[in-house]
Amino acid sequence: MRILQMHSDWIEYEPIKKEISAAEEAEKKKCRLEEVLVLFVSVEEGDNEKLAVQAIDEINKFLKNVKVNKILIYPFAHLSNNLAKPDDALKVVKEMEVHAKKLKMEVYRAPFGWNKALAIKVKAHPLAEQSKVFSADGMKVGESRKIEIKAVREIKNPLNLIKRSDFAGLSEKDHRIIGEQLDLYSFQEVAPGMVFLHPKGVVLKEILIDFWRKEHKKRGYQEISAPILLNNALWQVSGHWDHFKENMFFSEIEGRGFGLKPMNCPNAILVFKSKPRSYKNLPLRLGELGLVHRNELSGVLSGLFRVRAFIQDDAHIFVDEKNLEKEIISIINLVKHFYNVFGFEFSVDLSLKPEKAMGDEKIWKKAEEWLEKALKDAKIKYKKCPGEGAFYGPKIDFHIKDSLGRKWQLATIQLDFVMAERFKAAYMGDDGKEHAPIIIHRVIYGALERFMGILVEHYQGKFPLWLAPVQARVLSISNDNVKYAKKVLHALEENEIRVEEDFESHKIEYKIRNAQLQKIPYMIIVGKKEEEIGSISVRDREGKVKYKVKIEDFIKQVKKEVEDKK
Repeated sequence: MRILQMHSDWIEYEPIKKEISAAEEAEKKKCRLEEVLVLFVSVEEGDNEKLAVQAIDEINKFLKNVKVNKILIYPFAHLSNNLAKPDDALKVVKEMEVHAKKLKMEVYRAPFGWNKALAIKVKAHPLAEQSKVFSADGMKVGESRKIEIKAVREIKNPLNLIKRSDFAGLSEKDHRIIGEQLDLYSFQEVAPGMVFLHPKGVVLKEILIDFWRKEHKKRGYQEISAPILLNNALWQVSGHWDHFKENMFFSEIEGRGFGLKPMNCPNAILVFKSKPRSYKNLPLRLGELGLVHRNELSGVLSGLFRVRAFIQDDAHIFVDEKNLEKEIISIINLVKHFYNVFGFEFSVDLSLKPEKAMGDEKIWKKAEEWLEKALKDAKIKYKKCPGEGAFYGPKIDFHIKDSLGRKWQLATIQLDFVMAERFKAAYMGDDGKEHAPIIIHRVIYGALERFMGILVEHYQGKFPLWLAPVQARVLSISNDNVKYAKKVLHALEENEIRVEEDFESHKIEYKIRNAQLQKIPYMIIVGKKEEEIGSISVRDREGKVKYKVKIEDFIKQVKKEVEDKK
């Protein structure tokens, strides 16, 4: 059984059409519930009434954390490709309802076997969205490796590429459609929730990473790299075992349990602990472009926006109280710089202590006050969001607005007084005594793959020159001009301009059309006239053309645009 649970301000649903012959009888009317825990449920082969009871017992424990007693059981087949037969599934769903009522829950259930219109507003606290897996064979939550192997065996052709036809109904503005058109990435059946970057996609990723590295180096950050598979004892110390286990992948090596890291935090702390530190070494800024894995249910995966494997552009800053506010303001300014470059507007939330949190109440209050003071001193407008902090500390969340008017939560600055003590990390103070450092957890891009998807839709594939995987394409008008066109191509390559060629025997109009469909910023057109005077014609993707352009002048122009991030 797979359950995606969402703590919601409200949910509205309306049965539209029976999906299967075994569908329950139901009225076609809109239903609305408020302050409710929604359970999207997929019943799988082998699930039974006993498992239904187990699932509801676990849900009952969770309800106490979010202080709500109302649930909606919502049959949702899209979380699994190993569904039980409809009659068996309905028995399990009904047993969930019966047992929930025995536990004195306020229970509602959406009709089984219907296509339903759905709208939902999910609360934004850390516990609001969680996935759970229950199995009749006793498999524990998190032991998903067996499930995934079984799923792969059931694929008719395990080497299938997920093609555009599989994205039927998506808008032409969707990053999955644009990504295929521009040959940036693809998705494969054997790796659900993970992206295959093509050469142009890798170029885009490396441009973003290079920009990140240069800007961080200017500000005194040092980059680290650490393993992705770590002993479970580490996750128990960090608190992820208690707070995040259901979203992790696990394995076993020589009889010992290991987990793929869902976050980079412990690695930075271990590097900090690797040698003695003193107050003179602080602030110590450790950045890591770390690969992380999170066990998301298949029903919530969405292109690059919700994935199971991604690069997190983390940095962990070890600082004392004396330099804390200055460091927070510095990070705020770095975030502002990044988002200005990409043309994003942003708003800011101050996210405060959640219900399920580690650490002393006084420390939490102190941390919240520091973050608020830094925001005020940096003259940043913000709103307070009670209950939405991380389990180890409060945070500042940045929400950007893209060109399509949508908001995304990306950068975050999280204050942590807990992890250093749990890991026994310390530095020698100027008083000759050991002190636990304050740890600032922060990201700018967030998930790099998700950020790439946002950029693809933000620019609709028309990347500014500095970001464009291909900055120019050289087009020969005829076969007679190919030799000169190659000379132009080499000149651009020698100046590190990302350039392609089209020397095929097609009409120039056809070549221009192809380049425009690829949204390439510049088309370099070379014909008899250009060859005679040693020049080029330059056409931009908007259709504006400049004739008799010297190659060296075009190179200078491109370098200036790239330097200015245009």
